Amino acid sequence: MAQEKKAEPAALSEQEKKEKALEHAKKGQEFLKQKYWKDAAAEFEKAVELQPNHSVLHYLLGVSYLENSEASKGWVEFRKAVLLDQTNQRAAKDFMRIWSFFDRKGLLNVGTPEVEVLKVLGKPDQQRDQNGESQMIYGFMWINFRNGRLFALVDTRGLTPELTRAVNTMEFQLDPWWKEGYRIMTATNALTEYVAAEETVQNYQQLFSTQRLFKLGEQFSARVMMNRMKATLEKTHQIEDWKVIQDGDNDILFEWRVAKTERTPAQHEISRLVKGKRDMHRLAYVSRKTPLSEEARAQWIKTMQSAKLVVAHVEEAKLTPAQKKELEDQLTIKSREIITLQLQHIRDQDVKAMKPYFTERVRNLITADLLKQAKQQADSATPEELVHSVEVSETGDQIQAKIKMKNGRTLTTLVPVNGKWEADTIWFK
Repeated sequence: MAQEKKAEPAALSEQEKKEKALEHAKKGQEFLKQKYWKDAAAEFEKAVELQPNHSVLHYLLGVSYLENSEASKGWVEFRKAVLLDQTNQRAAKDFMRIWSFFDRKGLLNVGTPEVEVLKVLGKPDQQRDQNGESQMIYGFMWINFRNGRLFALVDTRGLTPELTRAVNTMEFQLDPWWKEGYRIMTATNALTEYVAAEETVQNYQQLFSTQRLFKLGEQFSARVMMNRMKATLEKTHQIEDWKVIQDGDNDILFEWRVAKTERTPAQHEISRLVKGKRDMHRLAYVSRKTPLSEEARAQWIKTMQSAKLVVAHVEEAKLTPAQKKELEDQLTIKSREIITLQLQHIRDQDVKAMKPYFTERVRNLITADLLKQAKQQADSATPEELVHSVEVSETGDQIQAKIKMKNGRTLTTLVPVNGKWEADTIWFK
């Protein structure tokens, strides 16, 4: 007689899977209490196989792996847990504990190569690529890259699409040796920190920050916001000095100094708060080189005062005649300031300092030979001759600004790029 075929085991119903998963989870929790990490992991693996969309089971599996010195496996499970349920507070806490470790090491600073992030964090949960930009998703954290280097972090917990787009932004000018060190957006604010070329946000002597505090412009005046910041600071630091430099209900410039503590060094901060249409905008310069010299203090006060609150995404906005005139006047003043700096860079033959003022389309055309040829022009030209006026024009969804010289000719054309204006043609020869 032919051998009878063994009957296939009947597939478990969803209810049966839940019950079996619960049995394995209970065993796993007992092993966790007894610190039998490997046995706990084995039970939670079985539970997760039965209930793959259960956030708590992935979290407990991650804890088991972590305690069993399998950190990379634990990291993956914590990510799965928070992806399935962002309200899983225990999973979010342990996820952020690991994320913060990488952050403190500088892995998540602006400019870190994409390949280095991949090597340390492992394969992302999701990845998107488009037009030279990419996005890697780990749990609820997004990492955005441009041209293969880290550009920004986004903590998506509670972040709505409305808040990701600024209504206003602060326009300011820093010396060329400052670099972007860190950029992050959360449900409460968008922050960019700048450091000196040789420093990092983890280890700095000077730091410049620009911050957009979501919806606080609708709730408080700048003066009230300053007082709230002071009250918060007083809880953790000994304030040695607090002084308002330029008072105003909706635009206030102030400075403060705090003493050294066991955890933080002494520092001097000069800050400006400006109430926007929706958000509160903050600029801050911090120096750990104390005391701050009077010359440096005066220069930073000037930098803060010269910053302007402007319409964000001006390239998409339809300007009224009054707004257009105001923008033209602002760009005329700002362009003269920038041309003054550029003339000095040409005299100094500083190629690196010149490039950021121009679009990527023409940036690589700026060479040492080109600056050498332009030196005579820089010695004889004045900002007032080169920048007589600015003409703003809109075509469809595009906006541009032509810088007109005193003789009526166009010096160069400015286009908005990521919130700032860049020259799209090289004006010197």
